[in-house]
Amino acid sequence: MNTMAEDKVRWLPFGALVVAMIIATGFWKINKNREEPLRPLEEVTGQAPAAGGQAASGAPSKIQPAQQSKLEGKMAPDFTLPSLDGKKLKLSDYRGKIVFLNMWATWCPPCREEMPSMQKLHEHFKGKDFVMLTVSIDEKKEDVTKFVKELGLTFPVVLDPEQKVTAQYGLTGVPETFLIDKNGIVMHHIIGPGEWSGEGLVNAFDGLVAKPAKATAKK
Repeated sequence: MNTMAEDKVRWLPFGALVVAMIIATGFWKINKNREEPLRPLEEVTGQAPAAGGQAASGAPSKIQPAQQSKLEGKMAPDFTLPSLDGKKLKLSDYRGKIVFLNMWATWCPPCREEMPSMQKLHEHFKGKDFVMLTVSIDEKKEDVTKFVKELGLTFPVVLDPEQKVTAQYGLTGVPETFLIDKNGIVMHHIIGPGEWSGEGLVNAFDGLVAKPAKATAKK
């Protein structure tokens, strides 16, 4: 598995860390994937399991206390990135919808593993106040195009080869997912792959989609 250079030098003073990273790699880009099994939302977000100790998806509950992300409860950093079909997509244009923001790469096995369940979730909420927006950190557009076609993905994919947006979001590897409410606030930051089409998760998203956005004060 690929590892990031900072994993080896993270205890060095900041100045020495920067120098060591430049000497060791010559670049800072993420090349680490999450080699973990798919997990239901009840596990990764810490939602309570159904009666009998089972998660709502039917899987045994393995809820572990999660460290809160620095972005949770804050406004999601806005960005504009090109999509595969050449359009410019802006995150804030989806205000008023629940946004499932996933960051991934074609070379990441866990990313490939969770994509089919993401596609099912996308299809379930098509036409509703829900949007799935995925950010690829691949350097070559043709690799992303081939991957999307191979898996039959129809949700929006934008390209961040220079990883400027992933830097804004503080990514440490892929995949990572940010669930953003209708007002643009990050509700959950989920590290690692998930099983996104389980019944419990779909029901949870149904509730979020049905909930109106909070009124904001006019300036």
